[in-house]
Amino acid sequence: MMTLPIHTVLLVDDNPDDCEIVREAWGEITVGQELRCVNDGTELLNYLYRRGQFSRRECAPRPSVILLDLNMPHMTGGEVLTEIKKNPSLACIPIVVLTTSIAPKDICSTAGMGVNGYMKKPNTYNGYLQMFVNLRKHWAEVLKQPLTGRGGDCSANVAWC
Repeated sequence: MMTLPIHTVLLVDDNPDDCEIVREAWGEITVGQELRCVNDGTELLNYLYRRGQFSRRECAPRPSVILLDLNMPHMTGGEVLTEIKKNPSLACIPIVVLTTSIAPKDICSTAGMGVNGYMKKPNTYNGYLQMFVNLRKHWAEVLKQPLTGRGGDCSANVAWC
């Protein structure tokens, strides 16, 4: 089995059932070394900026990838993307949208904001398993896609730690 160069994958989803099913399927497929979950955009930004409960480094390791739901309370996925992409030390973190929406406006707007991938949430556990099998197969391709227009300087990653 292929070992992936992923340390922490951060799932951002306000639905606890979705978080649990993703966690279970992720563990079964072994997509990455660790999956962490936060509940909404505000909590994601607290995690990334190491505020509040995430102030200690061990509570908030820099994510190698963010799996982002679009439809969340407090801050939408689009608002979170805007915030992340304007910060050079965060802009290079690959972001894959994982959402229920397949609306062309959502797909196009997030692509224009520099996401690295867009996936529709499956309706079943087996759907999640298959999605993560496919993601594991194509992980390097997904993450090599260039960030369109708002990528930032990847060398800034060093300052984040």
